[in-house]
Amino acid sequence: MVKKPDIKTRKKLRITMCVLYLMELVICTMPFIQDTKVNEDGLVTVASPFNMFMMLFGVTSNVDGSFAAFSVVCVVLILIPIINFLFCALDKERNLKNIVSVISCFVSVFLILSFIPRQNISIGSIVAIMVYVLIMFITSIAMVMRLSKDVEDKK
Repeated sequence: MVKKPDIKTRKKLRITMCVLYLMELVICTMPFIQDTKVNEDGLVTVASPFNMFMMLFGVTSNVDGSFAAFSVVCVVLILIPIINFLFCALDKERNLKNIVSVISCFVSVFLILSFIPRQNISIGSIVAIMVYVLIMFITSIAMVMRLSKDVEDKK
């Protein structure tokens, strides 16, 4: 790929993407999945990806085994924003960060929608999907800006 230095607009988009990926990490602490059954205390059990991460590695967690199938997916949902943040922060001159960002956003939205049953979706997963869609739009804008600049440079 051709390395090109960032201009101000591309730099702002890259910084915005970095901030949104950090926001995705914060969203991972919100409840992603909720149980439809009420426990003996009259409360509904909810779980976030960080709770699942702790349960998977044996750390004490307040989540029971009903969400065990979701725990591996949660590890992936935690790793995707970290990897994308590192790509966006460190890749200043190539279009690779945009390609990785679009693919990982599609994967994240697919994982959330396919592994969480519709009746168990909670507020964290809805907010995460909305932020991933926003990141996809910003990434597509950044891609088009870089590609249009490449066409102008060839002329």
